[in-house]
Amino acid sequence: MARKTAKTPGKQGAAPAKPRRKRLSPEERRAQIVAAARSLFAAEGTDNVSMRKIAKQVGITQAAIYQHFENKEAIFFVIIEGFFADLLAALEAAIAQETEPLHRLRRAMRAYIEHGLSRPEEYRLVFMTPMSGLVRAGLAVPRTDEARHTPSKGSLAFDVLDRAVRDVVLAGRTRFADTDLLAEAVWAAGHGIVSLLITHDQFPWTDRARIVDFQLDLVFRGLLHENCPMRQRPFDQR
Repeated sequence: MARKTAKTPGKQGAAPAKPRRKRLSPEERRAQIVAAARSLFAAEGTDNVSMRKIAKQVGITQAAIYQHFENKEAIFFVIIEGFFADLLAALEAAIAQETEPLHRLRRAMRAYIEHGLSRPEEYRLVFMTPMSGLVRAGLAVPRTDEARHTPSKGSLAFDVLDRAVRDVVLAGRTRFADTDLLAEAVWAAGHGIVSLLITHDQFPWTDRARIVDFQLDLVFRGLLHENCPMRQRPFDQR
């Protein structure tokens, strides 16, 4: 008769050991915090999100989150700089091979509009949120002394627009010589179409692509002086 093997006391029915959680590097943890904050900011608004809520979303203590960020404005700044870094790259790529000043400006604005429409939640955060806290967090506002000495990605992106407008004026294409005013007006037109298409996405638009083209035509034809030949023929649609 075979002998039964004695069971080791205390081992019967023991639960399997839980796998050890991977310890994240500081860079990985920061990226995790930023991703959680981006999601919460977009869903609930920045005013309704606290550091405690972000920490809970990540699964860490409130004390631990302060090892990576001083406050939620600092997290917001990272989100904004990331958005603007990608926008800057898109703007520079759009105008890199174009030598005609007006087409360069139009291409820059089309890239701006396409970038905003492709990332609607981030666009809301970046351009539809009060900026005072972000300025305190280190966001350099374009055209300021701070932006000239230590530019943020946002101020660099705006510089692309500023330079493009200045080149059009210097080429003698426009009815107006105030480059600052023109840059602000062009930006306002681009922001208007992006924010409208984002916030009213359920509206039965006739054709979103045609609306963007038509809006750009209205803006740019309005900039040109009456005798400019480019005012009488279609703009480059590339």
